[in-house]
Amino acid sequence: MDFFAVQQRARRYSALLLVLFTLAVLGLVLAVNLLVGWAVLLGDLRHGGYRTLAGLPTALYGWTTGITVALIAVTTVRRLWELSAGGPVVARLAGARWVAPDAADPPRRQLLNVSQEIAVACGLAMPRIYLMEDEPGINAFAAGRGPADAVIAVTRGCLDRLDRDQLQGVLAHEFSHLLHGDGRLNIRLLGLLHGLTAPGALGGILMRSGVGVFTGHGRYRRGGFPGQWLVGLGLATVGYTGVLLARVIRAAVSRQREFLADAAAVQFTRNPRGLAGALRVARDATPADALQSSQAEAFSHMLFSTPTATWFSRLLASHPPLTARIARIYPLFQRPLGSQLPADGQTPAGGPAGPSSVASVSLTASVGQFDAANLGYAIALLRSIPPSLREATQTPDDAAALLRGLLADDAALDHAAPSTGARLSARELQFGIAARQLGPRFRLPLVDLTLPTLANQPRDERERLLDALRPVVGSAPTEAQRWALWALVHSQLAPPKRFFAGQAARDQDCRHVLWTLASSASAGTEEAYGAACAELGLPALPVSADLAVFDAALQRLAATPLLPRLRLLSACARAVSHDGRLEVPELELLRAIGALLDCPLPPLPDAPSSGA
Repeated sequence: MDFFAVQQRARRYSALLLVLFTLAVLGLVLAVNLLVGWAVLLGDLRHGGYRTLAGLPTALYGWTTGITVALIAVTTVRRLWELSAGGPVVARLAGARWVAPDAADPPRRQLLNVSQEIAVACGLAMPRIYLMEDEPGINAFAAGRGPADAVIAVTRGCLDRLDRDQLQGVLAHEFSHLLHGDGRLNIRLLGLLHGLTAPGALGGILMRSGVGVFTGHGRYRRGGFPGQWLVGLGLATVGYTGVLLARVIRAAVSRQREFLADAAAVQFTRNPRGLAGALRVARDATPADALQSSQAEAFSHMLFSTPTATWFSRLLASHPPLTARIARIYPLFQRPLGSQLPADGQTPAGGPAGPSSVASVSLTASVGQFDAANLGYAIALLRSIPPSLREATQTPDDAAALLRGLLADDAALDHAAPSTGARLSARELQFGIAARQLGPRFRLPLVDLTLPTLANQPRDERERLLDALRPVVGSAPTEAQRWALWALVHSQLAPPKRFFAGQAARDQDCRHVLWTLASSASAGTEEAYGAACAELGLPALPVSADLAVFDAALQRLAATPLLPRLRLLSACARAVSHDGRLEVPELELLRAIGALLDCPLPPLPDAPSSGA
């Protein structure tokens, strides 16, 4: 699938969402004005003052419009502010709990293992995994404004009732939503559509508080002001229009995205039986399997499946019928012989080995793409990591020690005087030497495995960790892969405030990045830098290579639109491979930059198995 085209489609859906939201607000304002107008006319009948809606004072409609718009706006902004922290807030609203990376029980362990395999295969930073423990049905969702706050949540039913292939299909479906930019769209939908339900929610509050109660002395006490219950009933009736409009918007924005995510999941796993099997289990669910959360209606557009029982619910459903989704899956892919992925405990034949370099010209075409070959490679790679290092990624202290050892320069690992003056502890040295022995292709996966563990720590703990990590990163431009990994860790653990700079500032940021990458090559720095700048149409002005400048430039460039980021990644490939070939360290350097820019590059299956 074309990553750029899919992301652009997500942006068109965002634009469609804003247009539909504006129209829905106008419709609600009209409905509330009609309600108020009729109420005034009915109340004034005995006086004979007003006889038509057109005869009512303009100020009445003006105040009604202003109050209605203000109510919707305040409710929408408040919800969007609540969701500004991204995926973890959404998961907590759904009643989900974080699955700790050191979870030992088999169902949770399998959930984490499958998630890690898919994350490494597609080049995405590992999202935080959540479990809706009290939900017996088959469901899941993905949400997040970007890689730093992305989450995937699954129900307990997925662990108890699906086999590994089916669970893999569900998770591949959710990962495809993150790849396609749907995580951001899901959060926008949550915030905007919450505002449309505000008039109805206010009507419900007025109705409940307007009901009288009997006191302890047998007396009846009226609730609220006279006629409050009727006012609440009117607002609730009109407010239901907002609920219907919200469902229409969800259906308009979400249906085709589900077909696309299904197709991508089948392409990723080459196993249509897994995803189709999960959809069958969801289709055969009973009413007791429906999502029990109070947020089920608000979350319906995000869910893996939303069973529909009546023709009217199918008309406004945010998802296509499950039967239609199952029917579409099998024609999407004819499974070739030998494409089966290994089960737990098996390693793909040959392991993750192959030629020592790849052509750089085709690199950016693989952004956002991965298939069963990448997935098999990722499984073999993860199973090649020694248990001591895998276990170190699962607890905060060991994960921090592993990162320090992983990012330390060779002088520090060789017990010589480190170029930065930072000393490593014995445990950090042990982890760093073990990671170096594995080779450069393991560095990014190891970083990805540590990030969910560390990202769940309090912010002050994360900032202290970053302060401890910065001194160990090598200061020479030849340490570009470690520089890129440091920038990725920084963006994930303490995302800086990103802003849109002017074109001149963006061009200068691109030069700093390209010069740093060109300087990491053993020869031809000036030529590589000039060729990379030419790729972006920039004059090759002289700049310096500095870690802090490189980090800040990448953080700012990550906030630019998608097409400039893809062009920058292509120029980065030119900078590190002026000869047209990418060695493994160069490829892994680009994968780290791609992860930071939210342009994920999968590990290429023909990359070599080792090399420093």
